[in-house]
Amino acid sequence: MESFEIQLLEDHFKIEPLENGLYRILEGENKLGVIYAEADGDQVVWETQDELDYDFVQQIGELITEHNM
Repeated sequence: MESFEIQLLEDHFKIEPLENGLYRILEGENKLGVIYAEADGDQVVWETQDELDYDFVQQIGELITEHNM
């Protein structure tokens, strides 16, 4: 998969799809972290092992889901 850009409010982020459903989040040249989707019952919850705010991860994850549709 190729990298793509998303916008959250006034901020622009580069998303780099990795193997196994992982997504690297970059702001400019700075890596913010890696996120991934987890099934939680009938919902999808976005997770990270990096120090990112839960709400930020969910919002970025939703934008990735919309992009992939």
